[in-house]
Amino acid sequence: MRSTFLARGAIATALAGLLAAGAHAGPLDSSVALDQAYIPALALTTAAQGDAGAVEKARGALQRLQVRWPALRAALLQDLSSPGPTQATAARQTLAQVDRHLATAAQAVTAANYKAAHEALEEVRIELMHARTARGMDYFVDRLTAYHEPMEVLALAGSGTPSQEMTAARRGQLEAAFVQARALWHGIEQHLPHPQDYQLNDARSAQFRRGVAEETAALGRLSQALRGSDDAALLKAAAAVKPPFARTFTAFGQAD
Repeated sequence: MRSTFLARGAIATALAGLLAAGAHAGPLDSSVALDQAYIPALALTTAAQGDAGAVEKARGALQRLQVRWPALRAALLQDLSSPGPTQATAARQTLAQVDRHLATAAQAVTAANYKAAHEALEEVRIELMHARTARGMDYFVDRLTAYHEPMEVLALAGSGTPSQEMTAARRGQLEAAFVQARALWHGIEQHLPHPQDYQLNDARSAQFRRGVAEETAALGRLSQALRGSDDAALLKAAAAVKPPFARTFTAFGQAD
């Protein structure tokens, strides 16, 4: 999936421009309801890859998503289908893709392959981001999805690159990813949602606010590290952008 970063980066940039310039709120309830069930399954299939204690939680979260999916699918189809037949055809195609990704995730969980399950679930939010963006819908979680791509490049480089292997070329790649990430994050900061629009209770609203503040601070530390010459400090700062982002994103899920 990471090999597609540059292509998706261009999509992310286009998304940010579209949402900032001419998007509208659109019908959000179906997307909010989906993410309440979807985000826990996405997060827990990550956790289950390295924590045996999360395995049953991941299975339960995916099962709850599957149970709720038919009703959620019908609501999404209605919201994505207006105003006419062209949009309805595109919505049906998108949701057919989501059906396949969910089926793949379920098969992977049955096989106890939580990495494959997580990767299949990742595609769900990307498919729906494209669909909502094509409809001109400003759904805040899509901003987070767009930001996830360059953020993940930074985090993976930070956690997987020995400091002695930090070449000028790799530093340049980190700088490019940072520039894109910071631009997208600035758009996020400028378009923070109203908690009630996303059905965030007090605890999840506090988690969201804390995550945003911590992610902003992490990007500031990374910016400072990029201006310095300490490769170990740079990699540590790059890896540190992921945990607060994860807290920000998972605030939109609804734990059982």
